[in-house]
Amino acid sequence: MVPKRSRDAENASKESRTDNIMKKRKGFSVGPANLPDGTYRRKTQKIKSDLIQKAKVKKAYAKIKAQELAAGTPKSVYATADEKQTQETQEPASTEFHPDRVAMLNEPEPEPEPERAPRPERRPRREGGPRERRPKPSAFTKEMEFAEQRRKAAEAREKERQAKQKEREDMLRAKRPDQFGKRRLGRESKVLLDRVQRIVGSS
Repeated sequence: MVPKRSRDAENASKESRTDNIMKKRKGFSVGPANLPDGTYRRKTQKIKSDLIQKAKVKKAYAKIKAQELAAGTPKSVYATADEKQTQETQEPASTEFHPDRVAMLNEPEPEPEPERAPRPERRPRREGGPRERRPKPSAFTKEMEFAEQRRKAAEAREKERQAKQKEREDMLRAKRPDQFGKRRLGRESKVLLDRVQRIVGSS
């Protein structure tokens, strides 16, 4: 027959089991453990880190509070009713004015403000007729201005092109020799002078 186990062995096995249970315990979890990496996982991790931070703060606060209680009575910011009564008995209320108030009372009275000029009367409404409304600004004012600028620029370019074409034709005509085969310098100089005036005027 198999010999019976002693009670000491049973106690030892129970202790080892409880130790194993304590060792297996690992923190706490927030949300499902099998979440894919993404928005929900990051949110659960943030919630968990916030809970851990709050727990640490509470623990530190409890520790400091315990130290103060062990050192002596804590000094509260707010006075209790008994302390207020003792303060009132110690310091009776004085009937003297505060120095700032005394200075205010001693100051001379300020001069009254000058009367404002009366507002100009509004024009009376036309009786029976509707009120005149301002015209609404067009929604396409900027586009229209831009189109007008482009149109003006195109017109200026067209004028420039026509002026150059005319100068070219005049120059060809002026360079033709006269009946004796001589150059017509007067005509050429006139065309050149017109060109210079156009260039100077445009710049």
